[in-house]
Amino acid sequence: MSLAWIEIDHDALVHNLGVLRTLAGPGKAVIAVVKANAYGHGDLEVARTLVAAGVERLAVATTGEAARLRDGDVSGPILLLWGFDERDAAEVVRLGLEPVVDNLATVGRLDTAAAAAGRPLAVHLKVDTGLQRQGATPDQALGVAAAVGASLWLSLAGTMTHLAAPGEDQAFTEVQLTSLGRVLDGLVDLGVSPGLVHVSATGGVLAGIGSFADAIRPGLGLYGLLPAWLEPPSAGAQGMGPPNLIPVLSLHARPVRIHEVPAGTPVGYGLRWTADRASRLATLPIGYGDGWPRIHVNNGLALVQGQRVPMVGAISMDGLVVDVTDVREVSLDDEFVLIGRQGSDQISAAEVARQRRTIAYEVTTALRSRLPRVHRYAQDPDS
Repeated sequence: MSLAWIEIDHDALVHNLGVLRTLAGPGKAVIAVVKANAYGHGDLEVARTLVAAGVERLAVATTGEAARLRDGDVSGPILLLWGFDERDAAEVVRLGLEPVVDNLATVGRLDTAAAAAGRPLAVHLKVDTGLQRQGATPDQALGVAAAVGASLWLSLAGTMTHLAAPGEDQAFTEVQLTSLGRVLDGLVDLGVSPGLVHVSATGGVLAGIGSFADAIRPGLGLYGLLPAWLEPPSAGAQGMGPPNLIPVLSLHARPVRIHEVPAGTPVGYGLRWTADRASRLATLPIGYGDGWPRIHVNNGLALVQGQRVPMVGAISMDGLVVDVTDVREVSLDDEFVLIGRQGSDQISAAEVARQRRTIAYEVTTALRSRLPRVHRYAQDPDS
């Protein structure tokens, strides 16, 4: 087994799905977002667990991500959240995806590809109500929907938008919802069913937004992560979010070396840390090649024997150094935790994110494939 690894708690994943379903209210379908390797958690294994737990749809960002799921025998509807070019249209049809459409050119490409394959295709209309990232403007949306309705091969499976600041800016959110409502009314006037209406990702669900919608579209909440606006401001502080979302991912390592240095010894590239006392150091086999960036120079913590120890010196491609002077009898057999719980203490992805001045889900998504994912289940998923 590798000396550095990630553990994924599938029982926590299923638990979090249940929490989000409860918060969304009865009758809401779940479109579970597993893009970017399921936010770093392992897309195939996570997708299989979520499908077995009853999610109605999965969602990915690219055709490559969708192909990986299909090649892994993941069936059922998969929403394709981002755009694609003309060459990918046939692949979208072959994989049986539900792509987002927001312009007439995309509708035309998909219509041509579906007709050539002789396979009907369901699509979702995306309306840009204020995020200014992707989607048809409200003025354009009805024309796109009409083009879908005029096709012999395409059908409108859903209508969606994405909220810019749920829980942070109620007034702007209301503007977005009103804008979407006008589009939905326009579809009714055209005699076009909007299909499944979905608005809220995790932030919207936690803020109680979008009760009129038919589905929720959670990503980070499934993994026990919170939007930045709900995170506590510092380690040990209490956040505002539901306490019953459980982190799914933890990051572990065993040391490759433990050695002692005298006071005055500089450590690592650039000699950016110098021992101010006789010190005992442990080298962990995690570096920026694994997604643990150089911003952690003299800036970061790990747990060993349930105690916090500081990272010292620069982060290299394949390793980092921690000062274990204040922990008794640390050995090569000890397990260190960089994200996760050990004993009565916990280092959350949000705490690591604060050290990096970023968000928790960038921390998990950045963890690279060189770190093996060890998937933990209450029972064999194949049993």
